[in-house]
This record gives sequence, C-alpha cells and structure tokens, in this order.
Amino acid sequence: MPDLSCDVAIIGAGIIGTSIAWHLAKRGLSDVVVLDKGEAAGTGSTAKAAGGIRAQFSSDINIELSRLSIGEFERFPQEMGVEAVFNQVGYLWIATTAEHMKLFEANATVQRRHGLSIELLDAAGVKARAPYVRTDDVVGGVFHAKDGYASPADYVMGYHKKAREKGVRFLFGEEVRGREPGALVTSSGRVAAKRVVVAAGAYSGKLGERLGVEIPVVPVRRQCFVTEPVEELPHPIPMTVDYGTGVYIHSESRGVLVGKAEKDEPAGFNEAADYGFVERVAPLAMDRVPVLERAQPKTVWAGLYEVTPDHHPVLGEAGDGMWVACGFSGHGVMHAPATGMLMAELLLGRKPPLDVSSLRLTRFREGKPIVETNVI
Repeated sequence: MPDLSCDVAIIGAGIIGTSIAWHLAKRGLSDVVVLDKGEAAGTGSTAKAAGGIRAQFSSDINIELSRLSIGEFERFPQEMGVEAVFNQVGYLWIATTAEHMKLFEANATVQRRHGLSIELLDAAGVKARAPYVRTDDVVGGVFHAKDGYASPADYVMGYHKKAREKGVRFLFGEEVRGREPGALVTSSGRVAAKRVVVAAGAYSGKLGERLGVEIPVVPVRRQCFVTEPVEELPHPIPMTVDYGTGVYIHSESRGVLVGKAEKDEPAGFNEAADYGFVERVAPLAMDRVPVLERAQPKTVWAGLYEVTPDHHPVLGEAGDGMWVACGFSGHGVMHAPATGMLMAELLLGRKPPLDVSSLRLTRFREGKPIVETNVI
C-alpha cells in the first residue's frame, strides 16, 4: 500500500466504524479512510451479534442512544436503499421474583420519562404476549413494542456501500501496528491523518496500547445457538428475556436463537464455540419455553463483547488527535446509528443533538462510572 493521507482515519469497519464513516460523508466530509485487518466490512464482532435492538435500559444515556438509533433503523430501507428488515416485535422481559418486578417498575419510570410506551404486565399479561412461555412461576413482566431485532450484516452493507459511493476509502487486510507523529503505521504502509477514531470493538484496548492511549475495553466471549425450525411458535416472536436466568430467545430462520451471558467467562480473545454451552443453556430455555424440548440445535457460535468497567461505551476525544467509539458491551449494533451521528458531529466540531459527555474516556479515573441494570 502506498502512503496515504486523509482528514479522518477510522480503525474498524464493523457497524460502528461504517456508521461513523457514512455519517461523516453524509455531512460533506468524505476524506475518510477506514482501516480493518479483516477482509470485508462487518466480519468481526458485528457478524457474531444476536441483533437485538432495544430502548429498555436503566441509564438515561443508553435510553437516548437507543431512541436515536431506533428512528434510523426504522428509516434505513428508504434512506439507504438497502433491504434491511427490522423485526419490530418488541422486547419482553420476564420476572419470576418480586424483586425483579420492582426493578422493572423502577426502570419503566425512567423509560417513560424519555417518552417510551412501556407496558408493565402481570403474569396473565405475559401469557397473552407470549403464549409459548411457561408462566406458573412468573410474577410479571415488561414490554416495549418498538424494540426488536435485525440482521446486523444488512446495516453494515448499507453503511459501507453508501459511504463508498460518497468517496470514503476502505482498506481491508490492513492491521494498525502503531503510530508516528501525524500518521498511523499499518502492516503495509502509513496513513497520515488529522484525526484518528478507534472503533475496533473488542480489540480497542489492545489497539490503544499500540497507539499510546489507555482504553479500558476488554474482550469477553459470548455464545449463542440457533435451532432447526420450530413451527409451533408464532414467528416472529418478541425478544423474550428470562431475567432470572439471563436466557434470551428470538426467532431466527423459523427456529430460535438462544443466548445467555455466562458471568464467569474470563476476559480473553477466545472465539471458539463451546458445544457444552448448548448443554448448559438449552435446559434453561426449554424450562421457560417448553416447546423447545422438541427443537434440535443447528449451529452454535461465539463472538466477543467489548466490555468496559461500567458496561457503557466510551465516546469522544482522547487527546492528541485521537478519538474513541468503542466499549459498547454487547450494545454496539443497537447503538451504531446514534453513534455514527453523534461522532460525526463531534468530529466536525459541532454540538451533537445528545450530550455524550458522560461517556467520556476519563470518567473511570474520575470515579464517575454509569450504572446500568438491564444487561444480558
């Protein structure tokens, strides 16, 4: 690769990096280079994501990131000319203890303050929303109809295609090795850039070490599996979350996708699928959705969450021409549209429509982390 120069260099061509590139180009700044060590856009963590999109969070900033993003997901096919299906069938959270129901009620108060139409349900209401769920031990639940799930690849393809049409350059197979004054050193050359954005997902912390910036992002493996078709279910079903066990399911290719965060998973870059995961998690899913007892697992895979100490992203300036947009802790896909929009405004020196100062990189050493209770 010959040496290049640009106004903004973005490291990472996943859904976050491509969204930032598109939103910059949309606003007239197309002198942008996106570098990725993979062979195509969206082949890292984005390709492994479960695709959930929700506004049901407990922190104000996460709710607002979701509100901004959901609007763009809804407009995406018309605005981008890409066939992207947003299964806007809601998120249903199920409580089996009074304590969990009180948490849902407290979160609903916050969410309604942001204009969300949240439905608090009793056990009968949960059964009405999800007749496939066993409810003999259910206390209640909460539902938001504008939430749902989608295929992350469709959105990456749209952002990538539209950004390229506006002149953004994408360089694949280029690993960033370090930094010299005013330039990134890659595996095959140099890219001089006025501003550099780290949007490298789970590799952002490791990349920060190479670039001289401390980014508190660690990789943690997360797994899910998909079953063969389950025709007894009324597809598409809402994203259904058993809060007590942490198991979640949604429709996928007429079967279901089943996932669960295993809290004792150590940090690391392990992306090997553990078929014991199915043996551990399937019984929990079958216990909540009995029809799954007749379902056969089809595929299992693993990907990496990019986790920060408070499960919120780091967005904004990092000093010396460096910027960060990473650490989404499993919420990168759902917050990508808002992130692209907000980062573009910040990079252009404008005031963004949402104050993201609470997500600044320095909050951890300042002792100002953010609390989020709705993490799965």
